[in-house]
Amino acid sequence: MPESVPGTPDWALEHYGNAHKQGFLRRKIVEIEFLGRSMFVHRGARRHFLRLERLFEARAPDYAAAVAAGELDDWSYENRNVRGSGRKSNHAFGIAIDINALANPLGTAGDMPEEVVRQWEAEGGEWGGDWDRPDPMHFETHLTPAQIRHRYRTDGTPRDWYLDQLIGG
Repeated sequence: MPESVPGTPDWALEHYGNAHKQGFLRRKIVEIEFLGRSMFVHRGARRHFLRLERLFEARAPDYAAAVAAGELDDWSYENRNVRGSGRKSNHAFGIAIDINALANPLGTAGDMPEEVVRQWEAEGGEWGGDWDRPDPMHFETHLTPAQIRHRYRTDGTPRDWYLDQLIGG
């Protein structure tokens, strides 16, 4: 049996459920406040996205404030395919969000704060700005719900043991 690769539709289906299944939206997708916006994510990924919000607030507070005060150009759950393909988007599973889209359009370098992006990636996230066709607004989790629960408290703060690991303690 081939190993499931984090971030692929097969991996998302295995760990987050079938986005086509009746009741998926009602049972699996929850609303969070993210930089002053309502975002909809999978309940199992919620803590990881709250962590991303904390990273923006701590490492790029001016950027976070500008997103909160700016255009409503942030997106989350949408049951759709990847543009131009027959594969489910990670947005359909509730494990991807788009932030500050007007300043970070598909195919550009965008303006995401490097310190946020690199820490997100170090903590099991994926950033679309590193892809062959850059999508700098796009952030997704590559952690399973069990990994997220193990690493983060309900408010998105790292558990003490994980924080020690992150800071090299």
